[in-house]
Amino acid sequence: MHGLVPDRRWLLTLTALALLTRLLWVLFVHPPGEYVFSDMGMYVKRATDLATNGPRDGMRDLAWQAYGTHFLLALPMKLFGAGAPFRAAAVLWGLLGAAAVPLTYLLACRVVPTARLAKIAGVVALLWYPNLSTTGFFLSETPFLCMQLLAVYWLVRVLQEGVRAWPAGIAAALTFMLRPQSALFFALVFGLWLVNFRRLPWVRINQLLGVAVPLLLALAFSVWRYHSHTGRWDGIAENANMNLTAGRCHNIVTQAFRSQADLKKSEKKDNTQDGRRVSLPGYRTLKQTFPDGHPLGLNAAMGSDTIRFVGYIGDPWIHKALRQECYRRTGVLGQLQYSLVNLSLQWFIARQWPDNSKNHQYFLPVAEAYRYLFLVIFLLPSLVGVGLGLARWRRAPAATLVALCLLTSMILAAVFFGDVRLRTPYDPYAVILALLAIHWARERWRGRKAATLSTTRPPLDLPP
Repeated sequence: MHGLVPDRRWLLTLTALALLTRLLWVLFVHPPGEYVFSDMGMYVKRATDLATNGPRDGMRDLAWQAYGTHFLLALPMKLFGAGAPFRAAAVLWGLLGAAAVPLTYLLACRVVPTARLAKIAGVVALLWYPNLSTTGFFLSETPFLCMQLLAVYWLVRVLQEGVRAWPAGIAAALTFMLRPQSALFFALVFGLWLVNFRRLPWVRINQLLGVAVPLLLALAFSVWRYHSHTGRWDGIAENANMNLTAGRCHNIVTQAFRSQADLKKSEKKDNTQDGRRVSLPGYRTLKQTFPDGHPLGLNAAMGSDTIRFVGYIGDPWIHKALRQECYRRTGVLGQLQYSLVNLSLQWFIARQWPDNSKNHQYFLPVAEAYRYLFLVIFLLPSLVGVGLGLARWRRAPAATLVALCLLTSMILAAVFFGDVRLRTPYDPYAVILALLAIHWARERWRGRKAATLSTTRPPLDLPP
């Protein structure tokens, strides 16, 4: 089964409306050049440096985050100038955000059983404010949303028809460059092919090479680039070390100092703003929402909301030692509880950052409304859809592939930490899976109703 034939008029309408809304958003309503702070500021800083000075080796700060976002952001800066207000970059972000809408519809046509459900998925993608909102910030969410949808759509076509393997591989490589943690998803997709090897005779060595070669090249370049900045071969981005420590120790703030004297000075004043500092708003929300000792509370392993040390904030040996101590203090059950809390942040607790920052009085109420809309309408059906997708790995591997997208996001949230902003690029898959689950439940209800009627209907009076 190769899915539904997309309605061209519907596809063109969705595309036009997506372009209109996203470009109006980034050029007039919420220009991302006016919201350059925190993470957005770091992406813009690195992109500006790249556009102005070109690639440079030996700069450890450039290995802090995955490079895909600031590489992409540097392209319009190089072509049209790196000075504010970054309108060319805003247009690029708007186009990437707009592309996600027709891609969601095309993917739904490949997975859902009826044209009506596919159209609903496309309309929800068009109206989904959380993904519209992130186009107004220079963050990784918008390009990741677009590239992963493109990769998933073409991977589904590989599974269903054995075509588009090289485009799928290139899109997968770009997805990996934007967020290296997506490697887990691509590994699971390979596992899906392995267990369906006999049922997919059109997916063989040529298709595998088409997907794998770009991914492996992206991995090789990423490791080499990391080595060129750090002198080590042990990673792709150093913030992964800090993120994992925070997820396993549940501290809000991480601070790194150049000397023991600076650290002691910070401790004496209980200053959580000095040194090289990173904080996690989601854990701050936990602290403010639940008392100490509550099952969903912060319950920091080290006994403090802040972890301070002497060294560089991404030093892997320091973070490894910190995590080992946190493991010792919490035990296996404590770590499992942390994972559940991390996952609950993604769904129930965290508010959408950075909507709750600048001009939050205008944008946060809408973001909150959509957060509750997701919880009430889509969360439970999407989880049922994940279960259905995984259970039907033989009959419907395309649906299983979409389920793996959502499963990956949950695993990553449980291991590291969850956040609404990190979840929103996966919302199109949640919508598609929720529609599948609702359709399945409706069909089962109809089947049971028909069976009940057939057993309770009185027999016909037959002539003797």
